Amino acid sequence: MATKYAIEPEQTSSNQIKYGALVSYGSIGFNIISGLLYTPWMISKIGQGDYGLYVLSFSIIAIFAFNLGLEIVVARFLSNYRTHGDRAGEIRFLGIAYKLFFFLTLILTVVLVALYFLLDVIYGNLSATDMEKLKVMYPIVGFYILITLLAKPIDAVFIVNERFIQLNTLLFLEKILIVSFTIGALVMGYGVYALVIINAAMILLINLCKLLYVWKGTDTEIDFTASGKGMYREIFVFASWQTTVSATQNFLMHIMPTVLVIFTSGVAVAIFSIGMVIEGYVLLIATAVNSLFLPKVTRLNHSGGLKDIENLMIRVGRIQLYVIGLITMVFIAMGAEFIHFWVGDDFKESYVVAALLIAMGIITLPQEIANIHLVATNQVRYRAYGMVLSAVIALIVSAFLSGPYGATGAALSVMIGYLSGNTLFMNIIYAKVLKLDVFRFFRECHLKLAPGLLFVLGLGFIVQYWFPADTLLGFVFKGMGLVLAYAIFMWVFTVDAFEKDLVRSMIPSKRFGKGEV
Repeated sequence: MATKYAIEPEQTSSNQIKYGALVSYGSIGFNIISGLLYTPWMISKIGQGDYGLYVLSFSIIAIFAFNLGLEIVVARFLSNYRTHGDRAGEIRFLGIAYKLFFFLTLILTVVLVALYFLLDVIYGNLSATDMEKLKVMYPIVGFYILITLLAKPIDAVFIVNERFIQLNTLLFLEKILIVSFTIGALVMGYGVYALVIINAAMILLINLCKLLYVWKGTDTEIDFTASGKGMYREIFVFASWQTTVSATQNFLMHIMPTVLVIFTSGVAVAIFSIGMVIEGYVLLIATAVNSLFLPKVTRLNHSGGLKDIENLMIRVGRIQLYVIGLITMVFIAMGAEFIHFWVGDDFKESYVVAALLIAMGIITLPQEIANIHLVATNQVRYRAYGMVLSAVIALIVSAFLSGPYGATGAALSVMIGYLSGNTLFMNIIYAKVLKLDVFRFFRECHLKLAPGLLFVLGLGFIVQYWFPADTLLGFVFKGMGLVLAYAIFMWVFTVDAFEKDLVRSMIPSKRFGKGEV
């Protein structure tokens, strides 16, 4: 399947990025809110034991099918062929890529089948009844994993064609369908088996819709007879570095509970896990738009527009910082109260853990365009070096801090690791290897947005001191008030002309007034 030969007009590309990002943020918001609201109700319906089996079955996905960034690998090569106008190369590459993915799927199938026969050994502490349920759920979860892996090249075709609205709408629909059918199944009295089947069925349905759109909506072709040792090697090397980045990110956060068990106790693990959930939501919001810019950065790199890449990095970085900065500052000011209402005072230390974990992203998360530039220029190995450095430093420091300081010490260790490898080291790479003006980036982004961020932080502390909330509703109203005050301050003192035009262009009345659909 090769993507359309013609490159989308720049205005169409910008609209796809803009509205694709809005759909993605809407999907994330739905995912977070539905998770917070209906998960306790789901537990009450199926029981704590079956819910534990449900989580356990999907934890296998986290082990064997966490996001390796493979769709970005395919999208990077396709974008490069597209930029150079190499239609034949696109067709040939996709044939080779699909054969590689089929091979990976075959290997994973063998691994999952072998694991099935070891379930009694791995989860020997489960009761006979629970083991029987797990063995029914496991093949369904395995099917889920395999479908997810096979769909990666399809997602890449959407990315390189810059069909972000369509892709993110389908992903949003997937979440809505899963939640809706889950609620319906529980109301009708179905148990945990139905929940696993619903997840697998909806994944299959949405991926069939993706395949249908790619077939009908793009001029896509594939040559399954294509071959080339050099291309196999190039894909493998690039994928290895990208996988190292993704695997290290996953490892760094998920290894800390094990470290805490070694040096402290299970209580510290629970406290750290709550902070990790909050950090995961922030990361989900921050990285929602990353892949949207790969085709654009590839085109800019091909045209030699380094200054244009810097300008894009600043524009996207400011928008990211508006959102990430707001979340971070409001959480620092009101997070302790949020933890109180959400999980209770037994987890009050989770506030410090979460604050440390999300604060480190203020510098790194707005710089994702630079990381995409590394991908576009086939220099992603430097990102892998930075992530490995972060993990090594974090593990070493955690050996000294986790014992005396528990979950807070583990979070501080992760923060120190990230600031060393993912911030200091990577900014040296951006400046020395990519030749980007990082000082200009920080002046235009962090320095100019600092007054607004400090304003909402200070106002948040004042509001918390004088008006502590007695109810969750009161807490929500305080939060909404802070967001409104932040928006007004930023609009008056910080938002530039481009950003104001961007906001106005997304107001329906403005668009309809101009005769736009």
